[in-house]
Amino acid sequence: MAKTVVQWRLALDPSDEEKHGPFAMLKRADRAQLRRCETPDDVLLQSAFHRLMQELQRQQLAVRADELALAVGVAAHAQHAPGKAFARSLGRKNDSGRAAMSELRFRQLQTCRDEASFFRQARRAVDLLGGEVDVGKLAVDLLQWVREFRQPDAALPPTERLKLRWATDYYQESLRDADQEPA
Repeated sequence: MAKTVVQWRLALDPSDEEKHGPFAMLKRADRAQLRRCETPDDVLLQSAFHRLMQELQRQQLAVRADELALAVGVAAHAQHAPGKAFARSLGRKNDSGRAAMSELRFRQLQTCRDEASFFRQARRAVDLLGGEVDVGKLAVDLLQWVREFRQPDAALPPTERLKLRWATDYYQESLRDADQEPA
């Protein structure tokens, strides 16, 4: 699924080269419409979303439209940067020595109590990264967030939970050089 989402996202910024494939009809205007969506429900009303949904169904990938809408709405704000993990990038220090996202904002992202606020926080987080993130991995993570939020599974080992993985990635990156800083 990640590969298909990346292809879809790249098609929203068409180059001058000849376009082909399942997303050949997408244009920059489609991305602009997705970026203006304020909620996942707004995303459900966009033709570019439905084109992706059709392609995933054609590939026999089981994804619910309402779950995918949150991921797609956030991914529309991103530029694909292969291998650039979301939470790790949020913890990465910039030139001034600060993490891209403050610890307080990161905790707010991790503790959102509803999908609408998580959607807003996740979009802001992508914006803090200048949009640079691995779009495929981000979409998979966001789908996992929706599923874990809607149906918490007490049997799921903590190491497989998205919040723990994101926290580990964020803090490993943000605290990486802390041991070497003078006291």
